[in-house]
Amino acid sequence: MKTAILSTKPGKPIRRPRWGFPWTVAELKLLGKKPDSVLAKRFARTIKEVVAMRENRRIGLITGPRRWTAREIKLLGTMTDAELGRRLRRKRGRVRAQRSQLEIPPFRPRSRFRFWKPWEIRLLGTMPDKEVARRLKRTWSSVAGQRHILRISRFSSFRRWTKEEDQLLGVLPDEEIARRTSRTLWAVKFHRNSLGIPKANPKHAPPHVWTAQETRWLGQFADAEVARRIGIVPERVRHHRIRLGIAAWRRLPDMIPWTRSEENLLGTMPDKDLEKRLNRTLNAIRTRRARLNVPPFNPACKPWTQEQLNLLGKLRDEEIADRTGHPVGSVHNKRRELGIDILNSEHKIWTPEEDSLLGTDTDKKIARRLNRSEGSVIGRRNYLRIRLRRPK
Repeated sequence: MKTAILSTKPGKPIRRPRWGFPWTVAELKLLGKKPDSVLAKRFARTIKEVVAMRENRRIGLITGPRRWTAREIKLLGTMTDAELGRRLRRKRGRVRAQRSQLEIPPFRPRSRFRFWKPWEIRLLGTMPDKEVARRLKRTWSSVAGQRHILRISRFSSFRRWTKEEDQLLGVLPDEEIARRTSRTLWAVKFHRNSLGIPKANPKHAPPHVWTAQETRWLGQFADAEVARRIGIVPERVRHHRIRLGIAAWRRLPDMIPWTRSEENLLGTMPDKDLEKRLNRTLNAIRTRRARLNVPPFNPACKPWTQEQLNLLGKLRDEEIADRTGHPVGSVHNKRRELGIDILNSEHKIWTPEEDSLLGTDTDKKIARRLNRSEGSVIGRRNYLRIRLRRPK
């Protein structure tokens, strides 16, 4: 197998030619950066071999600055700058600069011209130009230009006021006119002010003849609903209802005053059950219960009576829980809160002398001195809010 010693440093001779040898990464990186003849001499290869490898990898030689020929100038503007730069082996920026210097417009591909059909022309001005362009699959500029050529006015959502609509101004309220004419309230007010017509006064409006059916609606529905059904303003409905002495319609039963029997039921059962029983909302029940300082219903948190407190320490916690209906954990916490020992014998009551010793020493030493459990001492000290003495 042939071997050769290659040196990429200029000036050093290469001992043996390397024709047909595999190309290295260092050699491939130099392709196109220097002339092919220089690389052929440095790599100990033929010029044809270097040119073939460079063209195979589509690497072009960097050409220096050169003059623009007449043939190249004629090609400016006939194709895109990028395509012309690729063909002439010039940078796109230099092609664009030369074209701008000679004031040659850029190349723009001509789109296919479509003649306007009669049904397409009839759409101009009936809707916005963007909508027409979207439907006809044309550009917005094409639609606007064709409309301008035919002198067709631009589409506008403005509707002219008719004589019948003008006669309603000042007679009916602006809200009612906007509802009848399908216009905005701002448009009605602007048109009325432009004509110098004052705002309608419901007191000066022609009286409405109330039927028996319309009178029965008062108090059963909201004033706005009755006004909508009849076709008048809500103020006139409210004036007529007050004149007849009919109470206003109440949407929720929360406005109904609470009775003594309903207040006594608060806290005796869950709020959701009271919601169905009293026909009131859950929010109204919770608000009334919080205002009366009534705790929520919880069978696990029954209040302790004096008879039940006297049983603490005299019986086992399990037996007290069965008798009183409290959970075992609740009995245990209540006993520790009061500082009562867990004894089946006679209950030991804390004396003022014993209370004075709490906090003077550690709980373990005080429990040994008073012949009590450490848990009893801790519970009594926490109940009296006495700080624990830290050992030195």
